[in-house]
Amino acid sequence: MENKEEYIYAGVSTFMGSKMITQEEIKNYDIVFLGVPCDYGASYRLGAKYAPRQLREYSFWDRINGQELYDLDHNKYIKTNNLRIADYGDVYVYPTNPNKNQDEITNTVYNITKESFPLICGGDHSITYGSFRGFYRAIKERFPDYEVGIIHFDAHLDVEKEYLNMPNVWHGNVFRKLIEDGFLKGENLFSIGPRGVVDKQWFNYEKEQKINLFTSNQVKQQGIENVIDKIKEVNKNKKIIFYISFDIDAIDISYIFGTGTPQCNGLSPYECDNALRMLNELKIGGFDIVELNPKLDPSNTAFVIACELIYHFLALGYGGINGKNSNII
Repeated sequence: MENKEEYIYAGVSTFMGSKMITQEEIKNYDIVFLGVPCDYGASYRLGAKYAPRQLREYSFWDRINGQELYDLDHNKYIKTNNLRIADYGDVYVYPTNPNKNQDEITNTVYNITKESFPLICGGDHSITYGSFRGFYRAIKERFPDYEVGIIHFDAHLDVEKEYLNMPNVWHGNVFRKLIEDGFLKGENLFSIGPRGVVDKQWFNYEKEQKINLFTSNQVKQQGIENVIDKIKEVNKNKKIIFYISFDIDAIDISYIFGTGTPQCNGLSPYECDNALRMLNELKIGGFDIVELNPKLDPSNTAFVIACELIYHFLALGYGGINGKNSNII
């Protein structure tokens, strides 16, 4: 079949219109997109399981092909990355067996991370437990001398305890579980954007574990650029590879209402965009975006913003393990 440019919504829905691949083909690509369509770990307003399909639809607008652009926000010419991107489809979901589902997520992300960069769309935030567990194992095999950390954008701390009849890993305790199970050191967790009034035991846990907390209010007062500079300064002499976990409710409810637990006084899309671009000076090995909920977002504003953030991160800011960052003209 002749390879020619198609109408933007023609063909099968894949991430950025990329090729759907099998496990054997992962090694041929720089970025591999994975959907995790489950929300059994959400405590409120379900629907995040529909997000991977919706994100694929909205990602059709953007392509990463090495073209030269002009960045109006930062007043400079940019040569975008020329990344080989593929879509691995969705994790097989066991809707009545959360533990087995986490194992499936772990194994799938492990297989991707061994040979490429996993770009993951949930799902609620509980999926980060399985995905980071697989990421951690693959990174420690590939780079045994490196530590593994998380840069976490969120309105919430996500260090609660087990809750009522929720699975033992749910979206409110995912980072506590990663720390308790030995996959993450508190000092290697950097949380950006939490806000509001919380139970004091959650805050005390953050202090006990030496988690690096940058509240939304701190971002407003200090500027997102200074916050990211502090993160880079703390890690400048460390051999560490990061995984970014981006909960869309980090962004203020005035921009994002298509999520299960939105909050006011949050970050702006501009602040998040700048943060993701600046992180290219660190070694980033994986990325997830979670808690998008199309059932609560009839205008799909959250997906427009999410796709822009991902596009700018990949095309303009992605440093990656192998240093595939863009060249400033």
